[in-house]
Amino acid sequence: MNNALLASVREADGRYLSDLELRPFDQMLEAFQTRLNLYSHVRDHGKELVLNALRRMMQTPHRQVVQEHAQQCQRDMLYTLEYVSKGILLHDEDGFMEEYLVWMQNIIRSFNRQGACVTGYRMLKEEVRTTMPGDQSNLMMLYLDKLIEALDTGI
Repeated sequence: MNNALLASVREADGRYLSDLELRPFDQMLEAFQTRLNLYSHVRDHGKELVLNALRRMMQTPHRQVVQEHAQQCQRDMLYTLEYVSKGILLHDEDGFMEEYLVWMQNIIRSFNRQGACVTGYRMLKEEVRTTMPGDQSNLMMLYLDKLIEALDTGI
């Protein structure tokens, strides 16, 4: 559950939440099945998504990075998909931003691989866009866009 919803519950100490305060919970429940389906899809097809993205990346100027670091790229992209999926499942965009995005940005910059990583995650985004159902794809795009932006220009 995301931090905003937890904060609402904490602020209501000693009283019931109003209908207006409950609206975000209703919205979360309505979208939960999509989030659960997305999580399951990525769990079952994440490796395929990553391998297809890396194949696309072989057609870019970053071909050598993939050839030399394919195992690390695959591991990192799978880890990213797992973290994104958990963030989406828990409806916790803030947690994704605070815990994962800043960490990933720092790691990538320390290895000076921003260009290759941005290209790789754009390829992954394209793979997600073309293979996942629309509602799931749209949720995933929000997180991948934030990741790409952070890697490309910083947070």
